[in-house]
Amino acid sequence: MLEDVKVRLKSLGVTVSNEPSNPDEIMLEFCIIKVTNHINNQTNLSEIPQGLHEIAVDMVVGEFLNAKKSMGSLDVETLNLEAVVKQIQEGDTNTVFAIEANSTPEAQFNAFIAYLQHNEVDFARYRVMLW
Repeated sequence: MLEDVKVRLKSLGVTVSNEPSNPDEIMLEFCIIKVTNHINNQTNLSEIPQGLHEIAVDMVVGEFLNAKKSMGSLDVETLNLEAVVKQIQEGDTNTVFAIEANSTPEAQFNAFIAYLQHNEVDFARYRVMLW
């Protein structure tokens, strides 16, 4: 999952070095463990189902970016948050972007973090009852 997270971060303009002692690498590992445990606890499964892999990657990216921002080590202004899609309609192609006229880069970033951290309704299909 680590490499998928790095690719997703790179697509957002955030680079993480491959050095094992890099603080970002350590933080990413922690975020992966945290998200994995959260999904496993919510679904009562021992591993993340393939159908939740991309959601888990996004959740890790959201955790990582939120932690970096909270620590003051992420410049929100440098992220490419232009054209974050809010809604897509297939018939007659209607695309709405989640950018408002007076929206600040930080407000766009916070909205993007909320999107990445997903609603747990995605877990419902994979939830298993324990006895």
